[in-house]
Formats: sequence, C-alpha cells, structure tokens
Amino acid sequence: MFIRSFSYWFACSVAAAIAVGASEPTADLTLTGAVVSSIAPVPEPSRALLLFAGIMAMAFTYRRAWLSWKRAA
Repeated sequence: MFIRSFSYWFACSVAAAIAVGASEPTADLTLTGAVVSSIAPVPEPSRALLLFAGIMAMAFTYRRAWLSWKRAA
C-alpha cells in the first residue's frame, strides 16, 4: 500500500512541476527593444507557486474522495 501511495504523490508532484515549468513565459519575439519591453511577459514566481499548490490540493482532494468512496462501497 505504501508504494501505491508514494507513486501517486510522486506522479502528482511531477505533473505539477511540469505544469509550473510550462507556465513560465518565454520571450521569443523578434521586435524592437521598445516594443518588446511593453508586451513581453513578466515572470511571476508567486503564480507558479500557486499553480503548484493548487494542483497538489486538487490531488489531495481527489485522493480523499476516492478513498472515501472506496470505503463506502
């Protein structure tokens, strides 16, 4: 049972880390300096942290609901 629980949390953590990495903005624009500075995305680490926390909270809630349903059935 420990291996299943560990693999679930490990997979959720990896998925959350991938989502955070994909949410980071990339500035591959070929515009002039003045224009790029006004439209280039600004990285916000707090949003990435909130995304990670939200994904982990959803994983926790899903697991609790699944275990509750399995115990009731």
